[in-house]
Amino acid sequence: MRLTRKWIDGQIEQKSQYLVSANTLAFELPPATPLPTFTPTPTPTATPPPPPAIRISIPSIDVNSSIVNVSPIGKVSPDGELSLIWDAAAYVVGHFETSGNPGGGRNIVLAGHNNTLGEVFRDLDQLNLGDEVILFTDEQSYSYTIQKKYIIPFMANQEEGNLQLQSYSAPQNSEMVTLISCWPYATNASRIILIAVPSHEGDNIVQ
Repeated sequence: MRLTRKWIDGQIEQKSQYLVSANTLAFELPPATPLPTFTPTPTPTATPPPPPAIRISIPSIDVNSSIVNVSPIGKVSPDGELSLIWDAAAYVVGHFETSGNPGGGRNIVLAGHNNTLGEVFRDLDQLNLGDEVILFTDEQSYSYTIQKKYIIPFMANQEEGNLQLQSYSAPQNSEMVTLISCWPYATNASRIILIAVPSHEGDNIVQ
Protein backbone atom coordinates (compact mmCIF):
# COMPACT_ATOMS: atom_id res chain seq x y z
CA MET A 1 0.00 0.00 0.00
CA ARG A 2 2.80 2.35 0.93
CA LEU A 3 4.66 1.53 -2.25
CA THR A 4 1.53 2.17 -4.29
CA ARG A 5 0.98 5.59 -2.67
CA LYS A 6 4.61 6.50 -3.15
CA TRP A 7 4.39 5.55 -6.80
CA ILE A 8 1.25 7.67 -7.33
CA ASP A 9 2.83 10.67 -5.60
CA GLY A 10 5.81 10.34 -7.87
CA GLN A 11 3.59 10.33 -10.94
CA ILE A 12 1.75 13.44 -9.73
CA GLU A 13 4.98 15.22 -9.02
CA GLN A 14 6.12 14.64 -12.59
CA LYS A 15 2.89 16.24 -13.91
CA SER A 16 2.81 19.12 -11.44
CA GLN A 17 3.22 21.79 -14.14
CA TYR A 18 -0.15 20.77 -15.55
CA LEU A 19 -1.99 20.88 -12.26
CA VAL A 20 -4.27 23.81 -11.29
CA SER A 21 -3.97 24.95 -7.72
CA ALA A 22 -7.21 25.35 -5.80
CA ASN A 23 -6.43 29.01 -5.16
CA THR A 24 -5.74 29.86 -8.83
CA LEU A 25 -7.97 32.73 -9.99
CA ALA A 26 -10.76 31.69 -12.29
CA PHE A 27 -10.45 32.79 -15.94
CA GLU A 28 -12.43 36.03 -16.58
CA LEU A 29 -13.93 36.87 -19.95
CA PRO A 30 -13.34 40.40 -21.23
CA PRO A 31 -16.37 42.68 -20.88
CA ALA A 32 -18.84 42.33 -23.71
CA THR A 33 -18.97 45.10 -26.26
CA PRO A 34 -22.21 46.99 -25.61
CA LEU A 35 -24.82 46.88 -28.35
CA PRO A 36 -25.26 50.16 -30.19
CA THR A 37 -28.21 52.18 -28.97
CA PHE A 38 -30.79 53.35 -31.51
CA THR A 39 -31.83 56.98 -31.21
CA PRO A 40 -34.94 57.60 -33.32
CA THR A 41 -34.90 60.68 -35.51
CA PRO A 42 -37.55 63.04 -34.18
CA THR A 43 -40.41 63.62 -36.58
CA PRO A 44 -40.76 67.32 -37.34
CA THR A 45 -44.05 68.72 -36.15
CA ALA A 46 -46.10 70.73 -38.62
CA THR A 47 -46.56 74.39 -37.79
CA PRO A 48 -50.26 74.93 -37.10
CA PRO A 49 -51.95 77.46 -39.38
CA PRO A 50 -52.69 80.87 -37.85
CA PRO A 51 -56.19 81.21 -36.40
CA PRO A 52 -58.83 82.97 -38.49
CA ALA A 53 -60.09 86.49 -37.89
CA ILE A 54 -63.39 86.54 -36.00
CA ARG A 55 -63.98 90.31 -35.89
CA ILE A 56 -63.11 93.42 -37.89
CA SER A 57 -62.93 97.02 -36.73
CA ILE A 58 -62.53 100.08 -39.00
CA PRO A 59 -62.60 102.99 -36.54
CA SER A 60 -62.79 105.82 -39.10
CA ILE A 61 -66.17 104.58 -40.45
CA ASP A 62 -67.46 102.93 -37.24
CA VAL A 63 -67.33 99.36 -38.53
CA ASN A 64 -67.32 96.73 -35.79
CA SER A 65 -68.52 93.38 -37.13
CA SER A 66 -68.17 89.66 -36.67
CA ILE A 67 -66.52 87.67 -39.47
CA VAL A 68 -67.79 84.34 -40.84
CA ASN A 69 -66.45 82.09 -43.60
CA VAL A 70 -68.20 82.14 -46.98
CA SER A 71 -67.88 79.63 -49.82
CA PRO A 72 -67.93 80.27 -53.60
CA ILE A 73 -70.90 79.51 -55.81
CA GLY A 74 -70.30 77.88 -59.20
CA LYS A 75 -71.74 79.77 -62.17
CA VAL A 76 -71.77 78.59 -65.79
CA SER A 77 -71.44 81.27 -68.46
CA PRO A 78 -73.35 81.10 -71.79
CA ASP A 79 -70.27 79.61 -73.48
CA GLY A 80 -70.11 76.82 -70.88
CA GLU A 81 -67.23 78.19 -68.80
CA LEU A 82 -67.50 77.51 -65.04
CA SER A 83 -66.50 80.34 -62.75
CA LEU A 84 -66.64 80.74 -58.98
CA ILE A 85 -68.68 83.67 -57.68
CA TRP A 86 -68.24 84.83 -54.09
CA ASP A 87 -71.11 86.45 -52.25
CA ALA A 88 -71.10 88.50 -49.04
CA ALA A 89 -72.52 87.17 -45.78
CA ALA A 90 -75.75 88.59 -44.34
CA TYR A 91 -75.41 91.10 -41.46
CA VAL A 92 -71.71 90.36 -40.90
CA VAL A 93 -68.47 90.45 -42.89
CA GLY A 94 -67.71 87.35 -44.98
CA HIS A 95 -64.21 85.87 -45.17
CA PHE A 96 -63.42 84.02 -48.41
CA GLU A 97 -62.66 80.65 -46.82
CA THR A 98 -59.79 79.81 -49.18
CA SER A 99 -58.01 83.12 -48.54
CA GLY A 100 -55.51 83.87 -45.80
CA ASN A 101 -55.65 84.48 -42.06
CA PRO A 102 -54.00 87.26 -40.05
CA GLY A 103 -50.30 86.62 -39.55
CA GLY A 104 -50.19 83.99 -42.29
CA GLY A 105 -48.52 86.07 -44.98
CA ARG A 106 -51.37 85.76 -47.49
CA ASN A 107 -54.20 87.78 -49.01
CA ILE A 108 -57.11 88.01 -46.54
CA VAL A 109 -60.28 88.66 -48.57
CA LEU A 110 -63.32 90.13 -46.80
CA ALA A 111 -66.64 91.10 -48.38
CA GLY A 112 -69.74 92.82 -47.00
CA HIS A 113 -73.04 94.23 -48.22
CA ASN A 114 -73.38 97.99 -48.65
CA ASN A 115 -77.16 98.62 -48.88
CA THR A 116 -78.88 95.46 -47.64
CA LEU A 117 -78.67 92.69 -45.03
CA GLY A 118 -76.86 94.75 -42.42
CA GLU A 119 -75.03 97.22 -44.67
CA VAL A 120 -71.77 96.47 -42.83
CA PHE A 121 -69.61 97.90 -45.65
CA ARG A 122 -71.93 100.80 -46.56
CA ASP A 123 -69.24 103.45 -45.98
CA LEU A 124 -66.18 101.81 -47.52
CA ASP A 125 -66.04 104.62 -50.09
CA GLN A 126 -65.37 107.08 -47.26
CA LEU A 127 -62.12 105.37 -46.29
CA ASN A 128 -58.94 107.28 -47.06
CA LEU A 129 -55.42 106.05 -47.68
CA GLY A 130 -53.73 105.67 -44.33
CA ASP A 131 -56.89 104.70 -42.40
CA GLU A 132 -56.62 101.72 -40.05
CA VAL A 133 -58.25 98.28 -40.33
CA ILE A 134 -58.00 95.97 -37.30
CA LEU A 135 -58.61 92.21 -37.42
CA PHE A 136 -59.11 90.20 -34.24
CA THR A 137 -58.50 86.48 -33.75
CA ASP A 138 -59.09 84.47 -30.58
CA GLU A 139 -55.48 85.22 -29.62
CA GLN A 140 -54.58 88.76 -30.68
CA SER A 141 -55.27 91.74 -32.93
CA TYR A 142 -53.59 92.73 -36.21
CA SER A 143 -53.44 96.28 -37.55
CA TYR A 144 -53.45 97.14 -41.27
CA THR A 145 -53.28 100.44 -43.15
CA ILE A 146 -55.35 101.29 -46.23
CA GLN A 147 -52.92 101.60 -49.13
CA LYS A 148 -54.97 101.38 -52.35
CA LYS A 149 -58.55 102.09 -53.44
CA TYR A 150 -60.27 101.03 -56.68
CA ILE A 151 -63.70 101.37 -58.28
CA ILE A 152 -64.52 98.61 -60.80
CA PRO A 153 -67.42 99.11 -63.27
CA PHE A 154 -69.54 95.98 -63.01
CA MET A 155 -73.09 96.11 -64.34
CA ALA A 156 -72.02 97.21 -67.82
CA ASN A 157 -69.73 94.18 -68.22
CA GLN A 158 -70.15 91.57 -65.49
CA GLU A 159 -67.79 89.08 -67.12
CA GLU A 160 -64.91 91.57 -67.12
CA GLY A 161 -65.92 92.75 -63.65
CA ASN A 162 -65.79 89.22 -62.26
CA LEU A 163 -62.35 88.68 -63.78
CA GLN A 164 -61.06 91.80 -62.03
CA LEU A 165 -62.63 90.75 -58.72
CA GLN A 166 -60.99 87.35 -59.03
CA SER A 167 -57.60 88.95 -59.66
CA TYR A 168 -57.88 91.10 -56.50
CA SER A 169 -59.07 88.17 -54.39
CA ALA A 170 -56.37 85.79 -55.68
CA PRO A 171 -53.45 84.62 -53.48
CA GLN A 172 -50.61 87.13 -53.20
CA ASN A 173 -46.93 86.89 -52.22
CA SER A 174 -47.32 89.07 -49.14
CA GLU A 175 -49.88 89.66 -46.42
CA MET A 176 -52.69 92.11 -47.14
CA VAL A 177 -56.38 92.64 -46.46
CA THR A 178 -58.71 93.04 -49.47
CA LEU A 179 -62.09 94.63 -48.69
CA ILE A 180 -64.84 94.19 -51.31
CA SER A 181 -68.35 95.63 -51.57
CA CYS A 182 -70.86 97.04 -54.04
CA TRP A 183 -70.92 100.75 -54.91
CA PRO A 184 -72.56 103.25 -55.05
CA TYR A 185 -75.25 102.89 -52.41
CA ALA A 186 -78.20 103.59 -54.71
CA THR A 187 -77.41 101.40 -57.73
CA ASN A 188 -74.66 98.83 -56.98
CA ALA A 189 -73.47 99.43 -60.55
CA SER A 190 -69.81 99.07 -59.57
CA ARG A 191 -67.61 97.31 -57.04
CA ILE A 192 -65.27 99.01 -54.59
CA ILE A 193 -61.96 97.43 -53.59
CA LEU A 194 -59.66 98.58 -50.80
CA ILE A 195 -56.25 97.06 -50.11
CA ALA A 196 -54.66 97.32 -46.64
CA VAL A 197 -51.18 96.14 -45.67
CA PRO A 198 -49.72 95.39 -42.22
CA SER A 199 -49.32 98.73 -40.48
CA HIS A 200 -45.52 98.52 -40.17
CA GLU A 201 -45.48 98.37 -44.00
CA GLY A 202 -48.04 101.09 -44.53
CA ASP A 203 -45.71 104.08 -44.10
CA ASN A 204 -45.19 104.27 -47.87
CA ILE A 205 -48.72 104.78 -49.14
CA VAL A 206 -49.16 103.94 -52.81
CA GLN A 207 -51.69 106.05 -54.69
